[in-house]
Amino acid sequence: MKKIFVIGALICVNCAANAQNVFDGNPLYHPNQGRFYNVLMPVEFDTNLELYKMRDVFGYGITDNFSVMIETSGSYDSSDNPEFGKWAWNDLAVGFDWSIAQQGEYHSEIYGRGQQIYNTKHHLETIAYNWTLGARVGRMTDVWTITGVVELDYLNDDMPHDDYDAWAMTVGLMGQYILDQKWNVVAKMMFDFDLFDKYYDGERLVAGVQMNYNIDSTKYIGVYTTKDVIHNFDNAPMAFGVLFGIDF
Repeated sequence: MKKIFVIGALICVNCAANAQNVFDGNPLYHPNQGRFYNVLMPVEFDTNLELYKMRDVFGYGITDNFSVMIETSGSYDSSDNPEFGKWAWNDLAVGFDWSIAQQGEYHSEIYGRGQQIYNTKHHLETIAYNWTLGARVGRMTDVWTITGVVELDYLNDDMPHDDYDAWAMTVGLMGQYILDQKWNVVAKMMFDFDLFDKYYDGERLVAGVQMNYNIDSTKYIGVYTTKDVIHNFDNAPMAFGVLFGIDF
């Protein structure tokens, strides 16, 4: 079972500092009041070519500084012994993002998520809950963005035969560099580790890079790859995916 990150690293927009307000993958994105956004990841696969994932994130700006979101994912596991069935609905999460301070190019925000994790091998069953509280602090210019991330996760199971919970923390850096009006690059380096008891994946150091193309000021498409660089390819294969984002 994989720990599912809901940091929102792939669903961001360069808004406050960029005079054009282009939806382009910036890690300090907040939708303006009354604006919706949707980021669809129609397929993610790894180098084993056994697990395929799909994810969708939908959000709304209640104010210019406070937004809410809902996120869900599914998968298809072609291995001989899939943990949650060949086809599976993996999770459902709701959350918020709150920009608490903006002073020129400097931004600070907090976010929270509540997530149900499912087992659909025989029938739909909630097997665990994951609660997330995090913060991002960074600088965003018209050309580049860099932000630090600190995130705390609490996991507790919902199985009648077990009583399990665990705490984990993630720390890392995320950034974006704008190549021109059409192209930009987003990168991240995230380290997550156990605080109390063993979380599902244990310690991981995940590196990722994403290339985005702006269709216009409110739509972009991207391709990305991620890899846990601590573990080998057998235990942590490299993942590849595509995504489409729209602000409306």
